[in-house]
Amino acid sequence: MFFVVLFVLLHLPGLSQPYHQDEYKWPMIVNPALTEPGGIPHPPVGEFIYRQAGQIIGYDNFRVVPFIFGFLNLFLLFYLSKTIFNLRTALWVTGLFTISFYSLLASLMVDTDGAIMPFFFLLSAIAYYKLRVDNFSISKQSYKWLALLTLSIIFGFLVKVSFFLVPAAFALDFLIYKKVFSDKKLLIKYLLLGLGVVIFLVAVLLLAKIVFPFFDISKALKYWEHFANFNDRGWGQTLIQFIKAIFYLSPLLVFTPFLADKEIIKSVRPFVIFIVFGLIFYILLFDFSIGALDRYFQFLIIPLCVISGAVFAKYIECKKDYRLIYPLIISGIIILVQFVYHFVPSLHPKSEWIGMVISLKWNFLYPFSGGSGPLGFYISFAFIGLFWISSFVIFLTFLNNRDIKKYALLALMIFGLFYNAVFIEEYLFGKINGYAPALVRESAEYIKNNPDIKKVVVYNDNGGDEIRKTGKYERRLYATPQFEKTYREFFENFSGHILLIDIPKIGTNNFYSNYIQDYCKNIYETKDKYITANILECQK
Repeated sequence: MFFVVLFVLLHLPGLSQPYHQDEYKWPMIVNPALTEPGGIPHPPVGEFIYRQAGQIIGYDNFRVVPFIFGFLNLFLLFYLSKTIFNLRTALWVTGLFTISFYSLLASLMVDTDGAIMPFFFLLSAIAYYKLRVDNFSISKQSYKWLALLTLSIIFGFLVKVSFFLVPAAFALDFLIYKKVFSDKKLLIKYLLLGLGVVIFLVAVLLLAKIVFPFFDISKALKYWEHFANFNDRGWGQTLIQFIKAIFYLSPLLVFTPFLADKEIIKSVRPFVIFIVFGLIFYILLFDFSIGALDRYFQFLIIPLCVISGAVFAKYIECKKDYRLIYPLIISGIIILVQFVYHFVPSLHPKSEWIGMVISLKWNFLYPFSGGSGPLGFYISFAFIGLFWISSFVIFLTFLNNRDIKKYALLALMIFGLFYNAVFIEEYLFGKINGYAPALVRESAEYIKNNPDIKKVVVYNDNGGDEIRKTGKYERRLYATPQFEKTYREFFENFSGHILLIDIPKIGTNNFYSNYIQDYCKNIYETKDKYITANILECQK
């Protein structure tokens, strides 16, 4: 009950966060007054859910959808963990899921990857483990779980085709569990069965139009072509997005799974396989660098919570240990580091970031944002780096001295709690480095009430949805080198206004900053900590 209340209390402040970039496309596309059905280039269930939700809760309240699914996932995760292990482990797993920043972000992000797909993943995992516990024996009870497994896989697959990773992971675990690889005839039998499952899922996709007439598979196929890029891969962007996902996960969910013993690994093997398959799929097989890759990596949250929860439940005993005062003191000192002066580097060049990291000049702010949110917020890189180093030292201590493993895990838990708490606080309230959503609302109100402002270009689309609602939205501005030619041509004949909420920073001595300096004047400015909102009046 405690984690249920905590989950709700943590999520409620985030329900009013402004939609960011791809997020505001959902209410536009699924609103029948604006767009014909079939606008989402994915299988139809995700669009169907949001389309129905819009009629019930309104199109300005879409964060309620992932929140509801996230809330249901909390209970499903508890039930699944209890099925695999026991009550104690289930409490640890749901506790980690509740206090994880990445989990919070996923349960508030307007899309399907963070909460809707995990909902069907958990349903299928529960069914699979119920069959696994009974050694996959045939009985009246097993048919019930087999039906749930089939239906959850079908619905998950009809949310996104990448859901096929789930049955693929279960299938490999099943083959290992049954020791099929030592029997060629049996292996061929199950491979043919697997081929039948693939054909069945393809048929489901093709026949989905019968139930969801708006689904156009040709549109989906054309969209998927964007990711089938095997030549000029965006490896740099992929690496950056993966590192961002690692930062979101925190040392708590990254280091702890490596401390699992063979018994735990055997119990959670489907999750381990799923993680491996997912990383291969999103990093190596296809080029997702042009998409919101940090959103796709949300598939890691539940498996890592399950594995980490099992480790904590097995090794930790809640006894007094006065040595825990040391990680508490260290955590407090690291948190205080955030309140010293920090430099805010510009978005480009990326080499500046790398140079500061290598030279240990860590007193700079790292901007966190994404194509599907969140609206940008800053975290001290010194804070991030020092917590990761401290957690890594504890991790190595555990590996080298198993006699103090309980203390090491508790210390890792303390570091993880403080780390996630700061991320959650900055995302929801921005009390340390600034709160962009408040600046967005104030700027949008000024633009709405100023009759002289006719059309607005929105930097990084920060506040794009709010400006659209004023009817004055012109286009978004991404101040990156690859788009410079496009914006040079656009600004040659542009007379209007720019909303510049400067996260991340544009920088100086580049085309964008020079254009603003030479052709624009500031008519409005407000600031919160390190984030500034300007409205610029520009002439061609």
